[in-house]
Amino acid sequence: MARPSVIPQVRIRLEAYLNEREVEYQAQPDKHRRPTLPSTPDGKVNVRAVAQAIDLKTTQEKYLYERAELTQLINLIAVGQGLLPIGSRLVLEVCDKVLKERMVRQAKDSAQAAKDSAQAVVEAQAAQAELLERLQAAVTDIEMLKAENARLRAQLDSILAGMFVRVED
Repeated sequence: MARPSVIPQVRIRLEAYLNEREVEYQAQPDKHRRPTLPSTPDGKVNVRAVAQAIDLKTTQEKYLYERAELTQLINLIAVGQGLLPIGSRLVLEVCDKVLKERMVRQAKDSAQAAKDSAQAVVEAQAAQAELLERLQAAVTDIEMLKAENARLRAQLDSILAGMFVRVED
């Protein structure tokens, strides 16, 4: 024969305990209210202390974590008093994991962007060097054309002055 469940008895003791803590909390002045549920230094509800307060055996503490009907009762009061609920560490760990993944992704994206920028700088410098070479070649060509133009003008002036000028091809 199966043993009867202890959950209904645990629930009755838990509800009585939580009602007492809520009455104490509400009795405090609004501006100076502090949580009456036991809490950890980092602002979470201390489930082990709650279990001890309602005289649960060490082996029965797990019910407060595992049984949704008990967890919800505690979380309702805890959140109302400004404490983090049962299981908040799991939520924070998931959030931390998501945040870390996002940071890694952004770091990779930033590294790729830096790599792309460096590549663009190298390409721009190569293009600039090529343009400078072409500019220097153009300047040289212009100087040569100016010199040839000056020689041809001198020859033309000589011809117009009546001199015979030998023309080379």
